Amino acid sequence: MMVGLKELISVVCFFRDKIIINMVIPVFKGSKGEDPGMFLREYKRAFIGTGLIIATEWLNFLPEFLKGMASFWFEQQTEEFKGSWIDITKVLVKEFSMKDCLPKLNT
Repeated sequence: MMVGLKELISVVCFFRDKIIINMVIPVFKGSKGEDPGMFLREYKRAFIGTGLIIATEWLNFLPEFLKGMASFWFEQQTEEFKGSWIDITKVLVKEFSMKDCLPKLNT
């Protein structure tokens, strides 16, 4: 489903066999022009809104919302590295923010 320029995934959350919320979470592909910082803020906000406030919970679901280059990048990381929300988000932002800057730096 395409909404504007962003691809979103609608997720239905269950708690004790009852639907508690239908949340929409952005997908991050790592494409030129995407803002990894904005993706992470929206991703966290969606989970916090459902009461999932622990970083390990955010990490467990993160691979489902990474597609394309971002998914490939994530799969190349070590399991130990993937276990730290702070580490993975810092490097994800650095990795995918630099992609847009490199052509400008080389000109």
